[in-house]
Amino acid sequence: MEITNNLLAAYAEGNVSMEEREAVRKYLKEHPEELESIMVMMDRDYELGADLPAPSGASFGTLLSKMLEEVRKAESMDEESPDILPMEEMAAQNTVDNQCVILCEGLALRHFGIEMTDEQLVERAKEKGWLRPEGTALHLVGTLCSENGLSISHQFGCKIKDIGAAILAGNIVIAAVDGNELTGDRPEEKRKDKEIGLTPNHAVVVCSVSEKEVAVADPATPQETDIYPLEQFMDAWADSSYYMTVVSNGEEYVPHPIDLSDVEISDELLELREAIAEQAHEVWALNRRNEGWTYGPVRDDEKKHNPDMVAYNRLPETEKLYDREMAINTIKLVKKLGWDIVRRK
Repeated sequence: MEITNNLLAAYAEGNVSMEEREAVRKYLKEHPEELESIMVMMDRDYELGADLPAPSGASFGTLLSKMLEEVRKAESMDEESPDILPMEEMAAQNTVDNQCVILCEGLALRHFGIEMTDEQLVERAKEKGWLRPEGTALHLVGTLCSENGLSISHQFGCKIKDIGAAILAGNIVIAAVDGNELTGDRPEEKRKDKEIGLTPNHAVVVCSVSEKEVAVADPATPQETDIYPLEQFMDAWADSSYYMTVVSNGEEYVPHPIDLSDVEISDELLELREAIAEQAHEVWALNRRNEGWTYGPVRDDEKKHNPDMVAYNRLPETEKLYDREMAINTIKLVKKLGWDIVRRK
């Protein structure tokens, strides 16, 4: 894409498409020495279109600051390579007071023979802060079920076969989706995905899956069951990074940790790993000591002896590896969920 003065002015005003914005960012990142001179030229000779007023000195400074911030943000995004998981996104759409998650959990509870009305669940969710005016955060989906004795598992990066297997095992699957991609204008929603990003804003209970179709119980529609083509459901589900909450009676548990393989860790954070690993051991040892455990060359549960009741540096490398793995995965998970770890100077 050709980077013209008109395009630069539109970028500074925020009146560009996502494709144009990325093109300008790329250009300015490759030519950082030109950023200020381009903006100064725009301020001095603003022949960029009759519909664009010449900025005052104050507004020019704002535009320049905004432009610099955009470029720095783009550079930061390039350094933070992993796809961010939408753990804090709100599942809420087209239901009274954004209650879609609560209504889905009501279906799950009644499926397992726990008779609670939707009104009771809404009141409880509001009381505990799980249901907010804007909806329910994805990481809180299933909390009501958990409170009533059911087992819940939050899983990202799932496949349609994972939903099928969970349903076949007798579980309830609550999937987070972009509700507008199920019931709204799909071409318009695809355009929004490109411009503002993926937006998981709704929850449905998946009833069945096949090679061509997916049946869901959707609190936003009057039908008991809605059937969508598999491709359409997958598009809507992709907005949550294929997130689902599996509700079960706890008889069978299949671990499904978040894939952190795309998260890169700097050398500085690798040093932090060792500090976290040692702290984890210290906390574990203190808790065991408070429970009456002491050092013993061989583990003895009756006498409460444990060979790992020693300082971290004296642990066997195999035990240190366990603590280090926990520490590095914690750091990676923080980054995967969209947070940064910044060292104070």
